[in-house]
Parts: sequence; C-alpha cells; structure tokens
Amino acid sequence: MAILDLLKEKKPRRPLTLEDLERDLDLNKDSILWALENLAAQGALRIEREYTPIARLTSEGKEYLAHFPEQRLAGEINKSGKMHISKIKDQIALLWAKKNNWIIIDKGEVRLTELGREIAKGEKRYNYSELLAHLQSPDGISKSFIEKNKEEIANLKKRNLVEITEKGKIKSIELTEQGGATKAEAGDTGTSQLTREIITGNWERAKFRKYDINAPTEELSPARLHPLHEYLDVVRRTWLNMGFTEVSGPIIESAFWVFDALFSPQDHPTREMQDTFFLKNPSKISIDDIALMKRVKKMHVTGWKDKWREEVAQQAVLRTHTTSVSARSINKFANLDPKSYPLKFFSVGRTYRNESIDYKHLAEFYMVDGIIIGNNLTFSNLIYTLKQFYSQLGMNDLIFRPSYFPFTEPSLEIYYYDEKKKDSIELGGAGIIRKEITKAMGTNKTVLAWGPGLDRLMLRALDIESITELYKNDIGWLRKRPELKI
Repeated sequence: MAILDLLKEKKPRRPLTLEDLERDLDLNKDSILWALENLAAQGALRIEREYTPIARLTSEGKEYLAHFPEQRLAGEINKSGKMHISKIKDQIALLWAKKNNWIIIDKGEVRLTELGREIAKGEKRYNYSELLAHLQSPDGISKSFIEKNKEEIANLKKRNLVEITEKGKIKSIELTEQGGATKAEAGDTGTSQLTREIITGNWERAKFRKYDINAPTEELSPARLHPLHEYLDVVRRTWLNMGFTEVSGPIIESAFWVFDALFSPQDHPTREMQDTFFLKNPSKISIDDIALMKRVKKMHVTGWKDKWREEVAQQAVLRTHTTSVSARSINKFANLDPKSYPLKFFSVGRTYRNESIDYKHLAEFYMVDGIIIGNNLTFSNLIYTLKQFYSQLGMNDLIFRPSYFPFTEPSLEIYYYDEKKKDSIELGGAGIIRKEITKAMGTNKTVLAWGPGLDRLMLRALDIESITELYKNDIGWLRKRPELKI
C-alpha cells in the first residue's frame, strides 16, 4: 500500500502528519483517511489525535442570546411588583427563576427576591447569558473552560440550548513494528465499493479490499417512542392483563364531577385558585341529570351541614384528577345485572393543578385512576390489587400510610423511598369510596378506588433528576436515553 511504502522508504525521524501524506501521495484526502483508519485497525499504524471541543448553539439557544425567559419574567415581575402564578404562561421561565432564587411564591403570588431585582434591573449579570455568548466561538473552546463551567454547560445542554462536540485532528502518524513487517496484500490495494462498471464488466476478476467489521460506522438513530408514552403503554398493558377495562372522560369538566360528586365540600381549599384552573370560556357546564344533582345536593347538605349551590357545581375547570372519570363510571354502571359484578375499570389521562414547580411537581401531569365495583370487597383486596400492579412495574418496596380524602373511608397514601434523593416520593392515594357517594350515584355496591400519578414513577424508571426532564425538546437525550427500568 502506498502509505506503508512511503513510511518504510522515508523512515522519517519524526512522526508524519496528514499534511505530509497529502503532499507526497497522489491521493485525495478522503482516500488517505480511509486507508489510515484501515491500517490503524490492523495494527500497522499508530495514529495520535488531538481534539478541540466545539460548541454549537441550537436554534433555541440563538434566541436566548438576547435574554433568557427567566430574565424576561424577572423584568415583568419587577414592573408590576408582583404577579399571580396563574398569569405566568412560561413554566420553564418560572422553574428557572425559582431555581436561581430570583422569586418567592407565597399563596399564589410571585415576588422578586433581592437577587431577582438586581437581575431585572441589570445590576447583576446572569452567568448563563454570558456563558452562552462565550460558547459562540467558531474556533472551539478549551477543555479547561468546559471543566471550569461543567455544571452550567450541562444545564445548557439539558435545556437544548447548546451542543458540545469534539473536532478531531490527526497530530501524528507512525509505523508500528507490525506495520514495518507487513507486505501489501491484494485485498488492501483493491476497490472498496461496487460500481456499475464492475457489476456489468469483469467483476470476477476485480480485486476487493477486505471488509473490516470493526471499522467505525455512523451512529444510527432509529425512531423511538417518547419514554413517557412508552411507560404509559406499559401501564395500560399491565391493567389490561389484570382484567381491567379502560374508560375515559373529558379534560374540561364541571366542578360537579371533579368535586361535588366526590363529596368535596364547596368551600374546600382545593377549589381555590392556587390549586384549580378555572376556565373563562366556557365558564360553566350545565348538569343534565337533575335527579343525580338532587341526590348529590342532599349528600352535601346532610353530610357537611352547609348550603350547596348549583352555580358553584357548574363551574368549568381543568380536571385536577382522573377520579372524575371514576365517578362517572360508578354512576354509569351502578345498576347492571347482579351477575355482571365485580366490574374493574381504569383510566389514564392528563390532570392539571396550579402547583409550585420542583423536581417532583408540575402543573400538568398524568394520573391513572382505577375502581373495582362489587360486593363484599375489603381494604385487603385494595392493597393486594395495588401490590400486584406495582410489582409488575418492578416496585416491591411500597410504603402504605393511613391518610384522609373526602371521598374515601378508610384511605391510604402510597409511597416509595428514593435512595438517590433520600426522600419519600408520594405516588398517590387510595381507599374505599364512601357510602354517601355510592348511594348518591345510585348503587349499594362497594367501590375500591385509587388514583396515583405516573410522572413521578419516571424518576425511578429512567433514573432522572427531575420530572421536568420528560418535557424538554432534547432530541439527543431522547435518542440516547436509557431503557426503562421495569
């Protein structure tokens, strides 16, 4: 081979460079690079490379060069002095402003801290903004700079604002002892690809290079489901395999089905603006089943010894839980043939709460609700069902704690202990639906119910730091993310 011959003939006192080979050989650069990789793989050459980190701003990163969303949010709050959390549409800006200690959230009101005011007024520079500007250098950045700003650059990558790659350059090429003793073989001097001329000509006489199955290849990125949707499919299959039937219901609901039908008093704190999203259009949803409404009204007046107002029950809300679907199912299947029972239903869907955002809280998340309608069902049946479900997801270390919910009695909460975060993670609640509710829904059956969240399970299933990572537009992470731990 020409490269080996050149190295043997010259016997250079110093290692050759790629530029030396380009100058002395009548070959193009691509051919030389291919041959070098092939010879290095065979052990005939020793190639030393040096790498320069290259940062490329994503399209979103270029938009952030002027101002980060959290900077704009700080400026908006500074103008008005305070802002209600329901008015803040950019949840990413809210998350980072909170993480940077720029804001304080108190009873739904968002105010700036002293640091936040300094940022809003431009008295203090935002390190992420300066870092993003520095990463624009077309000539690359030093490895020491990356190491010094390791955590900040990692956060910029997580936010899909920057991509860090390495530009490799051949520094030196040396002949090894094996290369010095190697003679060029016919396969090394032949062609590396089929052409039309070879196929239609004397292909039997053509000489081909040996095929190296260990040669580096381009990394493939096959289509993959988003991990959250993949997990939802697993959850659905698990409930279906346990003999449950899937049901669904509307995301925009009346307060009647979200609260009143579930025996939540009309002055309950969860109905207030800091927890529930109330809609302006439509502002109310009528209750068509008048007989059911009267039974629910009687349940509230008798049970809570308070007035019950139809206009409050008609308020349009984004459902705060999928238990509204379970309530509809109890009412719908309350009076079937006795032989039909027990009935087992589950639902999976989005729910919405005006939460303060942290690693285990979002304003929007998935819940799975389930009920079993039947006779002589017990609390032990409920716990057994939950253990069966979670065990199929690889979770056998559940913690059950007594709790209180307006619509179940007795009630419990489900937890697991996260060793990494040293924190007990609440998965959701469960219990036996109160007799007041089943009576109002038109049945005397016993109903076991549960409503755990699903997003928090992803902390364990994907070993991620925060459930916010599930909703970022990081294509690189989606392509390379780990397999689900199930």
